[in-house]
Amino acid sequence: MRTLSLFAGITSLLLASTGCTKENQDDQGYRPAGITFRTDSGYTFQNDTVGLGDTLRIGAMVAKGSEDLDVVYVEMRVNGGNWAKQDTFPFTQNPMAVDFQAIMGNVQRTEDWSVLAVEHNGDATRRSLTFTVQ
Repeated sequence: MRTLSLFAGITSLLLASTGCTKENQDDQGYRPAGITFRTDSGYTFQNDTVGLGDTLRIGAMVAKGSEDLDVVYVEMRVNGGNWAKQDTFPFTQNPMAVDFQAIMGNVQRTEDWSVLAVEHNGDATRRSLTFTVQ
């Protein structure tokens, strides 16, 4: 009889512990902002070799992830140096189109142009294109 009671107690414990469900079923984890370069005619959307002083039209669609976005920056750097802000767009709708012109330098170098989406909490998502200027 005592063995039967012990078995029933253990079985009850196992059933109770496996029967729990997560309270928040909507918790899908963190998703970063989505940044996709536009591939329409007239837009540059992939890494490339370009001419000195060329002007490129670049567009991106920016969508919030699991966190709200505050601002979208266009940034540029030369030869892997520090990023420099070129333009700022407040995030006003989801998704949001960001279009800009990237004017290449007049000397041979590598230029990275990026779209940086910044969340309310300061986290950021960056997508970049790299151009070899010759």
